[in-house]
Amino acid sequence: MEAREIFDLILKADDAIKYATEEKAAARARQARTLLAEARREAEAIGNQGLIDQVDRRLADLEALGLEG
Repeated sequence: MEAREIFDLILKADDAIKYATEEKAAARARQARTLLAEARREAEAIGNQGLIDQVDRRLADLEALGLEG
């Protein structure tokens, strides 16, 4: 997977949270974590530390928001 495709996964995770209704926040958080896990694996596979850092930042943001997933 190329860097742009990995970044697109990160953006999809962002959108899952951004557009979640209150009722679906937990489900969207799970979806975001799944997308971010895939993005992290792929970023590690190509050795792109910048993308790994982006994933880690978003995972930390999810935790700070208190969204279960």
